Amino acid sequence: MGGAESALLNLFSASSELRRRSLVVSLGFGDGDLPARLRGVGAEVVELPRARLREPLGLARTLLALRALVRARGVRVIVGNGAHPQIFGGIAARLSGVKSVFMVNMIHAVPLWANDPLDALAIRGPCDLLLAISQSSQATLRRLRPNLETRLLYWGTPLRQVTEEETQAARGELGARVGDLLVGVFGRLQRWKGQDVFVEAAARVVRERPNCRFAVVGGSVFGLEPEFADELRARVQALGIGERIVFTGFRTDVPRLMAACDVVCHTSRGAEPFGLVLIEAMGLGRPVIATRGGGPSEIIDSDEVGVLVPSEDATALANAIVSLIDDPARRLRIGVCAAARVRERFTIDHMADNLIRQLDDAANPARR
Repeated sequence: MGGAESALLNLFSASSELRRRSLVVSLGFGDGDLPARLRGVGAEVVELPRARLREPLGLARTLLALRALVRARGVRVIVGNGAHPQIFGGIAARLSGVKSVFMVNMIHAVPLWANDPLDALAIRGPCDLLLAISQSSQATLRRLRPNLETRLLYWGTPLRQVTEEETQAARGELGARVGDLLVGVFGRLQRWKGQDVFVEAAARVVRERPNCRFAVVGGSVFGLEPEFADELRARVQALGIGERIVFTGFRTDVPRLMAACDVVCHTSRGAEPFGLVLIEAMGLGRPVIATRGGGPSEIIDSDEVGVLVPSEDATALANAIVSLIDDPARRLRIGVCAAARVRERFTIDHMADNLIRQLDDAANPARR
């Protein structure tokens, strides 16, 4: 479950219209439980055999199965939720004579070869409409595919409620005692997510504010950089802060852990295409410190709703953490404004309504 998968699950959880008008095709890319989770919220899921690009016969069988499904069900638009699905979906759309829409989650660099090879292959493939998750990503896509229509589709988050009892229990699990201030970072453990910057900042903060505790929530996903977690733990021990920082591994109860934090950090290297973690934490009324650039600078567009710091700057991150933990009134004020910002612009209902409009337009160009 990465950001794209979480966004898809949230969409089908929130929108009865999307559930009524859509079906999800799983091509067996991983070993996760996303198909079961989608069925659990009422989505129709069709599972096809595992498809690999390096197996030509399997690829052909998958594409033919997709074409047969499209024709049998009267599908008008095939949506690729990410690069790997889009590679299959774009070709299947052309074989079936229907529209192809690519929900682009990771393209963030020019030139094209600076991106992941799968992302680069997907963005060059057949497509009728690109959906970008931030204005920054949209600008990049327009440079990469200037003749292809690109529209904005901000991610959204459900408006969750976490009880005080749940919050206090989660604080205990994360090692926070009475009087402690808890700072967390959330996301899959991967170098570009910058958890090592968070660890370095934590060591600086602990020297000045010994009542601070820290939590690193997330694990290795999709088999990416599995050694990074051990490197982080080794660095924590070398810095002598092993008693002040908790590694939770992969968790499915992220909202209650976020609600337990006094401050939530986002530490990606470079410009994050969006930053789902930001709106999840902000929606819970938690003050967020995020890396400047890309989607985060669009979400946190003023000092009233959050704090932005330079990328890969542990000192700046530490200073921002100290400034917030020393000022409870400011933390509260930012949290209230952040929650209002999410309700105004970044709910999952906003995303679902926008997506359905975009798909209707793609299926019926005369409507535009």
